Amino acid sequence: CRQWLPGGRLCGCEYTVKNPRRMDRRAGSFKINIASGLWCDFATSDGGRDFISLGAYLFSLSQKQAACNLADMVGVDAYE
Repeated sequence: CRQWLPGGRLCGCEYTVKNPRRMDRRAGSFKINIASGLWCDFATSDGGRDFISLGAYLFSLSQKQAACNLADMVGVDAYE
C-alpha cells in the first residue's frame, strides 16, 4: 500500500490514505484492509475485494494488466 499510496497511516489492519483519483483534502474516506485486500472509497462508493482491483482502479488498468503488474511487483510469474 505504501508503495502505491504513500502518505497514509496504518491503524490495525486498515491503511487510510487520500484518494489519488480525486481531490481529497485529507485522508479518511479511502481505506484498504491490508489483511484481506478489501478496499473502499466511502465518499464515492468505489471499492473492490483484492489488490488486483485496487491496482486496476488506481492506475486505470484492466484486471488482467493489473494482475500482471502486481505479479511482477512481488516477483512471481503471472501465468504459472
